[in-house]
Parts: sequence; C-alpha cells; structure tokens
Amino acid sequence: MRKRNWISGGLLLWMVSAHAISAEGPRFDGRAWTVGNHQENGREILTEYVLPGQTVDDWKELVTSTIFRQPVPLAAFVERIHASMSEGCPSLVWNVIRQDEKTAVFEWRDAGCGGFEPQNELDRVTIQKDGIYRLAYAAKVKGPLAPERRKQWLDILTRVPLAEIGAGQPSSPGGPSQSGSKPGATPKTLTTEQLAAGVRKSGWPCPAGLKSEIKGETPGPQGPLIYWTLQCSNGQRYSVLVDPAGSMTSFQTPK
Repeated sequence: MRKRNWISGGLLLWMVSAHAISAEGPRFDGRAWTVGNHQENGREILTEYVLPGQTVDDWKELVTSTIFRQPVPLAAFVERIHASMSEGCPSLVWNVIRQDEKTAVFEWRDAGCGGFEPQNELDRVTIQKDGIYRLAYAAKVKGPLAPERRKQWLDILTRVPLAEIGAGQPSSPGGPSQSGSKPGATPKTLTTEQLAAGVRKSGWPCPAGLKSEIKGETPGPQGPLIYWTLQCSNGQRYSVLVDPAGSMTSFQTPK
C-alpha cells in the first residue's frame, strides 16, 4: 500500500506514467537506497527511494524527494500541508520543529487514517527562487519514532542538500553514480581537483575545481562517509560523498 501522502490532497495536480528506475540512489544513512519511482512534468518532479526488498507499493521505510517548480510563500505552503493531513484524520499528531523564511522542518504521525497503515514522517521543505524543495523520510510504525532513529534522520535532513538530490537523474552520464575512483588520499585530505576528477568520472561536467569544503559525516557500511561540497569552473556545484576507500558518489546541487 502506498503511503498516506499530503501531495495527493491537491498539491500534486498532474499525473504521468510512473516508471521504475533501478538507479542507485543516495546513501542517506549508509544503506542501499535506490530509486523506486520517478515522475516529472514541467511543474513538479517526484522521486521515491526504497530499500532492498521493498517497493513504492510495499514498503516499511521510504524517502521522498519533491521539487515544486513554482515558489509560493513557505508559511502558507506548510499550513496547506497541515490542513490536508488533518482532514479526516483525528489521530494526526503534528509538530513544527523549526521554521524560518526559507526552511521548515516538521514531523507528523497518525494511528492510521483513510485506510492507510499508521505512519510517521519527518519533512524538510526549503523555498528557493526557482521553486520549493522537499525531502521526507517516512516509516510505517505505530507511535513515535524511536529517539535514535528520529535524531539520525533529523541530522540527515540537516546535512543532505536540497530535495533535488537524485531526482530525475538516473545512473547515466546525466545523473548520480558511484565513480569508483580511488584517488589515493583519505576522504578528509582530498584536494579540490581530486574531487573534480571524481565528479567527471561520475559523468558530471566539471572542467576544473575552484573550491571545496567538508560539510560533515554520515554513517556508511564500511565506515563514515565524508560529505563535501564542490564548486567547478563552469559554475556547477556538486555534493560529493566519499567512502573510506576513496570511492565517490556525486550529486548536482543548485547554483
């Protein structure tokens, strides 16, 4: 069963044919998330990530990335979500964790509404000049999320770039992929040009690296993944995850 999703309550006003993509997705928490569904048109982009053995129609945990190309006032957007989720769901528990003019982080859970199973969700919504970016983690569990899992995903929502990460970018030269490069340096001592070389090997355009910066770490199966940002000479910006062996996974971020 698909998740109880506030997008279905009137915010997603289009329908295109869904198609499964087997592309490797971002390793948000070190697990092997893959793109299970991707839909887009001129107004919106929707990408859903699932874990091995799960699908977008039969899942226990789900990460959803959405881009709404038309920006609207953030406060009104969040209130619209709240109203949509509350309709016909007396068990809804809603909490805005933080909100300013650019970004809102909120959570909700219910005991099962509209024929859907009980669900928890953590959302981050960010407004930019070109639209609204949303990244959300959902889990089918009763009651609140375990404190450790909630803390982990709030941290991920703080560190992961905007919701376009992986959206509409299958594993081809036009999308994110693991480069497999091993530049011969530890993930924390890579040079800007080594990062640029890894991005180019992933298939992204980056004639030369101009500036790079470490933004943090996230757990990985072989040890912590180092999260870098990279600015290239062609004006493109990338987020790069580097594992302990030096292999890189690159994602394009807005200019």
